[in-house]
Amino acid sequence: MLPDTADTAAPAGRPRDPGLEQAILDATVDLIARHGLSGTSVAEVARQAGTGKAAVYRRWPSKTALVVAAVRSVQADVAVPDTGALRADLLAWIEHYTSGGERAALLLANLLSEASRDTELRDAAYAAIGNPPVAALRSVIERGIARGEVDPAAPLDVLIGIIPSFAFRELVIGGRTLDRATATTLIDDVLLPALRHRPE
Repeated sequence: MLPDTADTAAPAGRPRDPGLEQAILDATVDLIARHGLSGTSVAEVARQAGTGKAAVYRRWPSKTALVVAAVRSVQADVAVPDTGALRADLLAWIEHYTSGGERAALLLANLLSEASRDTELRDAAYAAIGNPPVAALRSVIERGIARGEVDPAAPLDVLIGIIPSFAFRELVIGGRTLDRATATTLIDDVLLPALRHRPE
């Protein structure tokens, strides 16, 4: 194992080197892309990042935490848009699922596939990756209700899961992120009609 020079050489109380943290995340991303999640070890991540396992575990307590952090590092940030109009907010929100290149899609697909067999990974991935965009969508829709744009009787718990589920299906089965045309169709022809429908 390589010596943990990045941390052991630093005086007590010195902030951790953000460059080393990024190197660890980059190494994790690269190894998962080349070998898959199950073929990636913390030891190999540390070796590729030029540090020791201790430096990795001081930042992330487990391989699960490291993997989730690495996948998040290549994803777009989750925002709660506030344009003043429901459709514009929804179109801005769904960009989270249309952004990112092939590598980001490959990493997330790897994570989702492995999570189906690993309860700890599934729970961690949902909390850090799956839940934030769902929570953001709920906020957008609740603001739409307050503005009178959304039927308050709409089944939110069902509707907010439609697009994330479709997006994850595209990743796992097709290995790709949502394209913009499909994203717009999901907003205009699926979500908006359901949100505005008022049963007799």
